[in-house]
Amino acid sequence: MAFRVAQDVESACALLHNDIVYKLHVANSNLPFAGDLRGVDAARNAMFSILEDFDYLRYEPTIISVRGNFVRAQISFKYRHRSTGGVLEGTRRLEFKVRGDKIAVIEGYHDAKLVETFMKLTAQRLANNQLVRLPVLPKRERQRSE
Repeated sequence: MAFRVAQDVESACALLHNDIVYKLHVANSNLPFAGDLRGVDAARNAMFSILEDFDYLRYEPTIISVRGNFVRAQISFKYRHRSTGGVLEGTRRLEFKVRGDKIAVIEGYHDAKLVETFMKLTAQRLANNQLVRLPVLPKRERQRSE
């Protein structure tokens, strides 16, 4: 899962079965990528959608169990909402079903109340124009080899 740390969507999609089913179990209309997604394109779009809104400050997976083609993992995460600067931190559980050498099903479980509250506060901050301005870092010149 190092691709998630690097936020590399295409490497993540290379691990997915063409008919991937991704289910994020969080009931909240403010979370556009919650619910059931089907197919690599839908998964790719969801990943890009998440990266448009959030920076991954920490994403540390731990494999809990592997039984045949079924894998359970726990993720310790810390995300920062890009527009408001709000930080969502906690753990989540992922369950994978593998078909051949590709991931066919992913079921994700967050603390629903935590995510709902965070998204409500984020929506309020956006509605009230309580945005953060991230510093603009100076561009670094490429090092030339001699």
